[in-house]
Amino acid sequence: MSKKWIALLVLYLGLLTVCIVALYAIPSVQGMLEKTYIAEYGTLDVKDDVAAFVVKDEYVFVAKQSSDIKRIIEEGELVKAATRVVELEAREGDESKADSDIVKELGAAVKQTEKGYTNESGYVSYRVSGAEAELTVENMGSLTKADYEDLCSRRFKDTTKGKASEGEPVFSIIKNSKWYLVYYTSKENAARYKPDSYAYMDVNGESVRVRVHNVEELENETRISLECKSFFDGFLEMRTLKAPITLASAEGLIIHQESIIEHDGREGVFAKNKLGEHIFKPVSVIATDGEKCVVYSDIYLDAEGNFVETIGTYDEIIAVPSEEDIASLDKKE
Repeated sequence: MSKKWIALLVLYLGLLTVCIVALYAIPSVQGMLEKTYIAEYGTLDVKDDVAAFVVKDEYVFVAKQSSDIKRIIEEGELVKAATRVVELEAREGDESKADSDIVKELGAAVKQTEKGYTNESGYVSYRVSGAEAELTVENMGSLTKADYEDLCSRRFKDTTKGKASEGEPVFSIIKNSKWYLVYYTSKENAARYKPDSYAYMDVNGESVRVRVHNVEELENETRISLECKSFFDGFLEMRTLKAPITLASAEGLIIHQESIIEHDGREGVFAKNKLGEHIFKPVSVIATDGEKCVVYSDIYLDAEGNFVETIGTYDEIIAVPSEEDIASLDKKE
């Protein structure tokens, strides 16, 4: 036999051996290619980065007549109604009237003070922007995104010192009650927000608790409003706030969102048993960040009050169920 034929025979036997190994030593080519991972116990924080407009009730007090002014309360101090914030002494013979853009923007939404007293409780501020009349808790549902951008971009100006004309702002009071954060996000992202649920914002290293007040679907995006009662440094002059927010923090088994399918009204995943078979197991999601989920381990209680067996720690999960996996469920019915 020539060397050429010997070489071809050796090559043929080698290929035959590889095929035999592929067929018998390795369960399947699919098994080689399919991706799996191990379900492990852990903690998942569901977070979002927020760029919000700040809405709070503010009252601007203007001098009832031309007056000399003396501030007697420090800025940022919390006062009760009927507290004298500034001393106003009428200047006889002076009939000058305030004429500024801020005064015009405030319109009739101001409170006159003759002697410098406030009839509202809250925090004292000596800065105004002209947005106080429209940027209110009562109005926040009717304002558009463009309205918010305009109102919150207006610069603060110090109220007058020494002398004030009639109608000129002399101080403002920021109501020490609930205030709100309003921002816009995609409908997909908004799905993580549940009305009346609580979340925590990181503001200058301080954890501030907020409540999801409203989730409102608009034409192309969703408007979120958060309710808050906490006050912190810089809040009085704040019109916008950028901060990370933790919507949920949950413990359980960590799995991938793309591993979950819905079948017969139940969510579940495919787990690999000891024989390499793909077994469908229902799951109950505690929290998700859109990519990963926290689910209950071993057993959970469904909506009807039934105990349901689910995946456990170290189960091998099929990363992305195949069409064959999904079709196999229909065949079993």
